[in-house]
Amino acid sequence: MIYSEDINRICALCTHASKADADDEMMYCELKKQNMPSASPDCGKFSYDIFKKKVHRKKRLKTDFSAEDFTLE
Repeated sequence: MIYSEDINRICALCTHASKADADDEMMYCELKKQNMPSASPDCGKFSYDIFKKKVHRKKRLKTDFSAEDFTLE
């Protein structure tokens, strides 16, 4: 499964919403033809867009260790 069923059903993750020009916190809903807050709850026509979800990348670990890193002194 690509995503779980318990996702946040907010306008910021809906396929019908796009960023409003004036404000970053507002989304334009194509179904309602009006600006909505990006964190507003779903309207019943919610359709999840996986590409709108922000991905948090894992930090890369240091792998270039030398023998001196493993000696006890």
